[in-house]
Amino acid sequence: MKNEISTWTQHIQGVCGEFETRFDGQSSLFIGEVKAFLLGQTEIAFIKSNANFIERKPEILDRVKDRFCFLILQYTGKMLLNYRNETLFLSEGDVVLLDSEEHIMMYPQGLFSHISVHLSREKLLKENISSEYFGKLITQNMSGFLLKNILKNMSAENIQLWYANEDGNAFEDALIALIKPTINYKNLNQLNHLMEKAERYIIENLSKPELSPKLIAEHIGVSLRHLYRLFLQENLSINKYIQHKRLERIKTDLLDKKNKQSSITQLALKWGFWDGAHFSKIFKKTYGLSPKEFRETMLA
Repeated sequence: MKNEISTWTQHIQGVCGEFETRFDGQSSLFIGEVKAFLLGQTEIAFIKSNANFIERKPEILDRVKDRFCFLILQYTGKMLLNYRNETLFLSEGDVVLLDSEEHIMMYPQGLFSHISVHLSREKLLKENISSEYFGKLITQNMSGFLLKNILKNMSAENIQLWYANEDGNAFEDALIALIKPTINYKNLNQLNHLMEKAERYIIENLSKPELSPKLIAEHIGVSLRHLYRLFLQENLSINKYIQHKRLERIKTDLLDKKNKQSSITQLALKWGFWDGAHFSKIFKKTYGLSPKEFRETMLA
């Protein structure tokens, strides 16, 4: 596993600067891919992984520091991001602008993919886009909508098919032009903000059996009815969401050889289920195999 992770980490460091990676699962389950392209003077990277933790420390001196800032589209998957003493929850389609001089800590929630564009710090500062505006960008306005859709339509295939030398630095210039009005659109959509707070609270408290819609509603400061409505607007049941997240964590633990001596019941209790029998019934209904069968099949 160390060789696979270190190889991938070296690729990331060659493209994005000094980032460190940790993966806590079984070695054969690690996924790490990175493809990089140069559009004029602008680097763009397509990153995919199921790493558990990715970090860039602020004191790092490398080719990225002072030169680039990271414009990132969360293309697939979800992630918690600690940045400038704030915890951001990234869902598919979210866009963030990060300063390479800041402490960046990423906690992916399973498999994810990013599109990362390295924008010139000098160009951003010339447009008065300073680091105080960095973080999660608003994409509910016209400029943000266009910015997100440009990034969503980028792919290795499209670059190879369409990019020509005549395009020069037009890609970077277009992104910066769209970021400028976006950072001035300061009013967060309240619905999205509350949903993020609820999802973050759930993920941080999955191991607690007492986690309930009532506790979540109290934490984010809304009525229970409002909380249910938030999840219904996303076509989600809040109880099913909690259950799904717990099952994901237990699946990971079942595949980890470090937990070989842990019983099914112990793992179920660890992630908030009240008893092993109830958990096993839900697991089999969801995945078609009992937890024991799943573990034996996958580790065989």
